[in-house]
Amino acid sequence: MRVDVARPSVASGPRVLGVIAHPDDELAFAATLYRLSHQLDATCDLLVITNGEGGFKYATLAEPLYGAALSDEATGRALLPAIRQRELRESARILGVASVTFLNERDHRYTQDVNEVLGPDATAWNLPRVRRSLANALAQGSYDYVLALAPNEESHAHHKAATALAAEAVLAMANDRRAVMLVANVRNAADPLTLVYAPESGAKAGPFVLDRREKFGHQAKLDYGIVVNWAIAAHKSQGSMQLYMSRGDREEFTLFGDRSAVASRRAQALFLRLRDVRPPVREYAESAGTNCEHAP
Repeated sequence: MRVDVARPSVASGPRVLGVIAHPDDELAFAATLYRLSHQLDATCDLLVITNGEGGFKYATLAEPLYGAALSDEATGRALLPAIRQRELRESARILGVASVTFLNERDHRYTQDVNEVLGPDATAWNLPRVRRSLANALAQGSYDYVLALAPNEESHAHHKAATALAAEAVLAMANDRRAVMLVANVRNAADPLTLVYAPESGAKAGPFVLDRREKFGHQAKLDYGIVVNWAIAAHKSQGSMQLYMSRGDREEFTLFGDRSAVASRRAQALFLRLRDVRPPVREYAESAGTNCEHAP
């Protein structure tokens, strides 16, 4: 099911698809989506594989808001799919996402074992259907870039599976039409920044960095972490997500699957464009008040 979030328009910038397992996974690259859509006139779409109903465990605080005992497993699994779709549409609206495709697969349970999803006997998702949907989305969307969550041993198996399936679909594309796939981690300023090079090409594979704390606006009082907080706040049924408010200083991306020199050049070009674009600097008259002077 595809839902248009923004009014369809002819965008002049790159075309970007985020592939995620659950509603709220887009938060890992929320500032990047916002800047792509609003500053590079990119068309940004999302494809979310599951309904996210496995998040019933975190819904206690939202029960009065939605008028239901969402932390009860049976109730939560019945009602959360529609609730979480609405929440994701609100986040997408904030971030400038044009459309969201919901595959409505089952969020069966939390596990780190990716074989529960991708193994030969796995039944959590309808894998042929998911694969077809990904292939169709890439073919129809003519995307330049695909974003997903970086997999690691400790991450949710659904995250790992979504990224693996997206990579499989991207690598199946013809070389001249293949999107550049980048996987995201959220890091703090104190974390070291370690360059990664692809052994097969010697090209830079990452990280390509978007700084959420880049200051701008009047007296440099604003940064892109504010937008991330707005998007987090949209996911009210997931109380634990609210703990990520104002956490994470940068979004780091690494090439995934195709780590060729061509993919590296295209990734670097995108992040150089993001680096060079800035919000306009406004001049304020005396009517703005006594604090209208520009910060040094």
